Amino acid sequence: MGIFVRVILFYFVVTSVNAQEQISLQLLWKHQFQFAGYYMAIEKGFYAEEGLDVSLKEFDFGIDLVGEVTSGNSQFGVGRTSLLIDKNAGADVVAMFAAYQQSPLMLLSRKDSGILLSSDLKSRKIMITNDAKKVGEIIAMLLQAGITLSDFEHQQHSYNVQDLIDGKTDAMASYISNEPYLMDQQGVEYNIIHPKDYGFDMYSDILFTSREYIEKNPTIVDKFYRASIKGWMYAFDNIPETAQVIFNRYNSQGKSIDALVFEGQELKKVAFDKDGNFGTLSVNKFNEMAQVYLITGSIFLGYDFSDFVYRPPSNIFRLSQAELEYIQKRGKAGVCVNPNWYPYESFQNGGHVGMVADYLRLILGNLNIPFEVIQTKTWAETIQLAKSGQCEVIAGAMQTVNRSNFLAFSHPYLSVPAVVAMKADSDTKSLPNMTIGVVDKSAFHDILRDRYPGMTLVPVRENREGIRMLISGEIDGFVGGHTSITHVLRSQQIEDVVLSDQLRDNWDISIAVGEHSSPYLMNAINKSIASISSEEHKNIYRRWAQVEHKHSVDYRLLWGILACVAVLAGIGLYRYLHMLSYNKMLQTIAEKDALTGILSRGKLRTELVEFTALAERHDWKLSLIFFDIDDFKGINDTYGHVKGDKVLIELTTLVSDMSRKTDRFGRWGGEEFLFLMLETDLQDAGAIAQKFRGAIEKYDFGIPESVTSSFGVAQYSKGESIESWVGRADSALYRAKGDGKNCVRLN
Repeated sequence: MGIFVRVILFYFVVTSVNAQEQISLQLLWKHQFQFAGYYMAIEKGFYAEEGLDVSLKEFDFGIDLVGEVTSGNSQFGVGRTSLLIDKNAGADVVAMFAAYQQSPLMLLSRKDSGILLSSDLKSRKIMITNDAKKVGEIIAMLLQAGITLSDFEHQQHSYNVQDLIDGKTDAMASYISNEPYLMDQQGVEYNIIHPKDYGFDMYSDILFTSREYIEKNPTIVDKFYRASIKGWMYAFDNIPETAQVIFNRYNSQGKSIDALVFEGQELKKVAFDKDGNFGTLSVNKFNEMAQVYLITGSIFLGYDFSDFVYRPPSNIFRLSQAELEYIQKRGKAGVCVNPNWYPYESFQNGGHVGMVADYLRLILGNLNIPFEVIQTKTWAETIQLAKSGQCEVIAGAMQTVNRSNFLAFSHPYLSVPAVVAMKADSDTKSLPNMTIGVVDKSAFHDILRDRYPGMTLVPVRENREGIRMLISGEIDGFVGGHTSITHVLRSQQIEDVVLSDQLRDNWDISIAVGEHSSPYLMNAINKSIASISSEEHKNIYRRWAQVEHKHSVDYRLLWGILACVAVLAGIGLYRYLHMLSYNKMLQTIAEKDALTGILSRGKLRTELVEFTALAERHDWKLSLIFFDIDDFKGINDTYGHVKGDKVLIELTTLVSDMSRKTDRFGRWGGEEFLFLMLETDLQDAGAIAQKFRGAIEKYDFGIPESVTSSFGVAQYSKGESIESWVGRADSALYRAKGDGKNCVRLN
């Protein structure tokens, strides 16, 4: 029987041993293992240990779940992510935890249909429920692929997987823990098209209650929260035993033991966050999820979920027991900072000040972790102390490949718009051909070196030195954070420097800890970051970013325009932090290479992560082509950079025209390109590379000599790191160079 065959509403009656009041928990039923944690909390006595008496009652279909809880008829409920719609509409409910970090809901297609991606579903038949708001992530996934409700045949859901097997439909809304098992039982191969793989990452099965009940009964709510999580942990640690309990006592759909075990194993994969924590909730992720409902028209602008996440009195930051014990036992943390990056952070009057300083005090203060700032004179000195282990924490750091060798990075808490400072009267040069100043050992230095291998980089000690060298003509430009460069220009009353957004990038700031630090420290820091409210983000930003506008400087008209752009960029930064929909246009710009219009290196990195996840999940073949233009420097030197840019643009157009819609093509840096292909093995990828090579060699680029390219090809190996995979393709490319260029080599 399929998981959608019927929807049954259950509720638990929870009674405190020393109280007359009866408490009920209502669950929207889908399939047996989905609520295993609550069953096992009853069966193993975890509720009883907290002084709660819990019994299970079957309820009739048709009850308004949120209404039942807010009216007081029931005290707890387990709902879908559509709780956000109710919250936005005025229901004063509070989310306590999510049983599943990713929704089990997805679209299922037969392997032989050729439907691999959401974009393949145009003009196809799809079985999906009529209530679109309940499947917002699926509708949003289709809309992202350019498929509206009128672009596919919407079939009434039969809840029978046999209709998919028999070809009566092309795709069926299903759960990862149910229909795939039924397909396997019949020996039918299938594809899973999951919204998570397309950026629509949704919680599922959210335990919630009303704010009124929490305020009146904080102790009971805290006890129920603790006992429920304990039941879930037991259920997933003991799946066979749990399956047997469900089979014996809660098996209204008549599933076999094997089906229940499969269900438990699949649900366990989506029940824990990447740090191994159960029940995680984040306001930022709720804001992300709200964008899905904005897309589908179920939520209107102006939503506020800052008070939606429950903070239990016994553990307001929702730390695990191991994390709590670690923090209680640990001593003072040694923190290193950037001493010359005002207003992000700096030392002034013997103290650590700036945005990063405020975030550091908030994040570690929330956790009651004492710390001591270790003063350094330069950022390079800070990095050296981190490498040697003399400081455990770096307050504000950007993650790079090189730094990841000796540091671990938290989730970002701040995003810095990166700009290029240039003299207003300087000749315009393309960014890769400029001599650029950059703070020594900064992430800006590492990122620019990787993105523009041919760029001349000049390390400086700090921002003021970089601006001085720019004014004196020693460098063509200086790269850094927008607000920090603006501060230097205004404090020095420099008027003949403008800021360019050629990089089209925001660089994320995280807390970094030494590679030998306990993972419990990083887990706790991430939870503290997730708990930062919208108002706290806003206050820190206003305190430091907007102070720059207090000084009146008589800039020229261009500077005035750029100042307006700076204000807009600041607004965009704040909204970026809260994942609001207004950042879509800026995000799109950042994902495109400014010259050629194909994917940027940053977006390619994202696609590499997403495509390898797809390959791992579905056991798909995945290959990439790494190629560059032979002797491109000679083309620039002989015919000029304008002609060189034209060659780059025409080559990318040529290759793009030979691409499939499932391929990904982007500029890795300079004259280097990366081409990513799903469902393509090494030999087929090599043949595609040969096709590109021949087309490029024959194409007339408008210069007297032939333009050729060299290609390296590698197929992804399951479990391989992205760095290793790309590195193998890069090695093959250099073998092609050594073998005379204009050829393809496989690795």
